[in-house]
Amino acid sequence: MISMTRLVAVAAVVLALATLCPAQENVKPTDLGKGAEFKGKKIEMKDKGQVAYLLSFTAGRAFEATTDGTKNTDVHLYVYDTAGKDVGKDDSPGPKCSVKVTPAKDGKYKFVIKNAGGDNTVTFEVKVAE
Repeated sequence: MISMTRLVAVAAVVLALATLCPAQENVKPTDLGKGAEFKGKKIEMKDKGQVAYLLSFTAGRAFEATTDGTKNTDVHLYVYDTAGKDVGKDDSPGPKCSVKVTPAKDGKYKFVIKNAGGDNTVTFEVKVAE
């Protein structure tokens, strides 16, 4: 009986961790090159769809990543550093998101965009400070 209780407790912990960190797994990122050269991307997203992109940035040069959709679906934007640490997110309701980050070191940052509430065309843009 004790082992069954432990099994249930471990399962509950695993489920809780999966719920707290849902955005980063399940999506293989596409490398889009250098953030300073990125011109933006239009994405056809299905309901409950998600995409992930990698962009390289230089330490100390702030960037702002944004999304906007043609329809009023719920779009979320998550940003992770080279170590996989969450460095910014916008999970507010609606299609518009904005995350500002100043990289501490050179490297690739992962952007995860999630959509819910119906199909949508989402524009993803990144602007790097001069």
